[in-house]
Amino acid sequence: MRARKKRAAPAPRMRWMPQVSSTGELFLRRCEVDDSGGPGDMAYPFSQGLTFVARRWRNLMNEELRKVGQSQARWGTLYWINVFGDSVNQTELADRIGVEQPTLGRVLRDLEAEGLIERLPGRGDRRAKVIRLTQAARPVMRQIDRIQNAVRAKLLRGISAEDLSACMSVFARILANMDKA
Repeated sequence: MRARKKRAAPAPRMRWMPQVSSTGELFLRRCEVDDSGGPGDMAYPFSQGLTFVARRWRNLMNEELRKVGQSQARWGTLYWINVFGDSVNQTELADRIGVEQPTLGRVLRDLEAEGLIERLPGRGDRRAKVIRLTQAARPVMRQIDRIQNAVRAKLLRGISAEDLSACMSVFARILANMDKA
């Protein structure tokens, strides 16, 4: 009778894991983890890390934008209005950018009061107002673009195009799964 060889326990590996400090701050720390879990053993730290990075990125953008009287919500709204041109109404805009209508309504009211956007009667349904940027929004958009370009350059420094491409591929698959759900 042959003696069975004992399998060695998997060696611990170092992985980035989301953690919370004693003051409640989220951060990533390299920790030893056991690879004995199944194929989904990275699902939790990946999803937590993705959420953490997105939140920190948004917070940093908000800090920088606040210096010039703007915010991530205002920038995102102006950006998507610019992308869609004068072909989108408030309901469609809220749906396309993934925010609740009341939230978007408050942002739009502020932007309109400052003269950065205008609401015009739509071509088909005159009750549904299309939203477009005004000329006054152009310098604001340039200022915001400079800020977001600087933040992006700072945060992506030292990350190769190949790594970014791999991330984009993963994001595309996650989004496809969201669309299926």
